[in-house]
Amino acid sequence: MQWFLSKTERLVDSASLFAANMAAMVLLVLVVLTCIDVVGRYFFNNPLVGAVELVQICMGLIIFLTFPIMFLRGDHVVVDLIPQFGRGRIGWAVAIAFLFITIGVAVTLGDRVWDYASRAYEDGDITEYLRIPRYPVVALITIAIFAAAAVSLLRALVLLTKPAKDFSAETETTESRDDT
Repeated sequence: MQWFLSKTERLVDSASLFAANMAAMVLLVLVVLTCIDVVGRYFFNNPLVGAVELVQICMGLIIFLTFPIMFLRGDHVVVDLIPQFGRGRIGWAVAIAFLFITIGVAVTLGDRVWDYASRAYEDGDITEYLRIPRYPVVALITIAIFAAAAVSLLRALVLLTKPAKDFSAETETTESRDDT
């Protein structure tokens, strides 16, 4: 089981890295788009038509395409209000509980966004100025949300196969690295 989870974790890491690289490319497009808009606006008095719509699409893609790698590597913001719950068996149980809560929230969010993508497809919903169909972007966002839920499930399975005593040693090592 451990071998299978290890191989799956490496495969998921590669897929998540691919999504993060796509987000980086979208960020590059956003930078170029903003530069063109600013130069056109201030030097030629001719702003880029539909720049606001393109920025909104790019921002949505950047945010949601980074979800899988963020969930896999645990790079999200964590506020530790009660540090005693972060160590030992209690920390292990709390981490697993929060992963399952995360899975539930991500699946619920993905379901709602998928409903929106379906409606956008059926209604032929398009953006206001550039008339870009909304459903492909929203469908890609939905896939990223479901991928983040799957990644959280993988992390939960990895934690379930790891004894609580190993979890406490791993947390103490991470905390000592954070202090330096």
